[in-house]
Amino acid sequence: MDSNNMVHTLELTSESFNKATGLFEALKHHISIQGVVTGSIAGRIFLSKDCSSALLTNPQGIFIGGSPENHLFFVEANTLLKEELLPCRASAGKLDYVLFYPTDNYWEEAIGEVMKDLLPMKSGRMTFSHDLDHVQSSFYDGVFPVTGSLLKQQDLTGLDGVVSEIQEGWPSIEAFEDNGFGCVAIQDTKEGSTIISWCLTDWVVGNECEFGIETVESFRGNGWARKTASGALLLAKQRGLKRVGWQCWSNNIGSQKTALSAGFELLADFPVMFGWNRPLNNLLVNGNHYMRGNSKYGVEKNYARAAWSYAQALDKGSDWNGDAALYWNASCMFYLTGETERAKHYYNTAVEKGWKDIYQPHYHEHVYREQDSEQIARILAEPSET
Repeated sequence: MDSNNMVHTLELTSESFNKATGLFEALKHHISIQGVVTGSIAGRIFLSKDCSSALLTNPQGIFIGGSPENHLFFVEANTLLKEELLPCRASAGKLDYVLFYPTDNYWEEAIGEVMKDLLPMKSGRMTFSHDLDHVQSSFYDGVFPVTGSLLKQQDLTGLDGVVSEIQEGWPSIEAFEDNGFGCVAIQDTKEGSTIISWCLTDWVVGNECEFGIETVESFRGNGWARKTASGALLLAKQRGLKRVGWQCWSNNIGSQKTALSAGFELLADFPVMFGWNRPLNNLLVNGNHYMRGNSKYGVEKNYARAAWSYAQALDKGSDWNGDAALYWNASCMFYLTGETERAKHYYNTAVEKGWKDIYQPHYHEHVYREQDSEQIARILAEPSET
């Protein structure tokens, strides 16, 4: 769908963004929405012709608000997502998306219309908030503000990661230097001076901002995330900001602990829809999602749905560059739903791709490792009856 040819929906010009402001009241803890409205964050807003519902996009995700009883608008929003917004994100190299929506029950049916045939998955996000009343008065040893001169230190190991993080959320390095800020932790390693942790503003909107944080895996568990976050909080207070936000997935326990240890308080815990922008990749993620479930947000394990999802992608040759674990997962899902021959097919393919057992290292956690795993492997390894 060409967004200029919509019948029940109008894409607003930036000068008219304020027409949709009141429609996102239920999502006001996402400061990136106000950032789009005020022009400090790039984004697009689509308003229903009756001005009762709206869809907004920005680097954080896709937001929908207003009236949940707007069938014609939701149908066009669905087409817009399938034919323009998600393909554009995929073309720009964005792997996934998150859809944020009001959490009252009236929205469940509406979200079903908006996401029809896109095979989204439900999970949870958490937003934490810090009012800057109690902040460290100085930086911890080894923690430094991110300055223009620091970003030019080409001999600083790990600088590329920081620069990439900035470019992910900001229009340019110069825009970050003008309005953003953050801290890095630097330690001497065998590679020389190395950035081992960073906490950067994803965006600054009025007197509020939101942080993103990362620590090199081998240095996690030593308090560096908390120390860099504390440094960034000090910078926020020095700049006269009034509130700092922090958002993470509900299953990211490490991020939650870091936020709380740095003085943040939980502001909201809410469901979201998410998916990958490329359909075949999205099917593989669906397989992982329904293999494991997420009972907190009402997603039960569904082995039949997981099996179908894996097969739809794997049979078309989409397997994340020959990831043997995907075939192993598919074989287990089919076995557990009674389709033994199909299970053997995917198990044999997994072995061809290098599968050994559930104990071998994998680059991701989505591997079927349950009490019956070894029994399933023994059964599927047996020759088929002729």
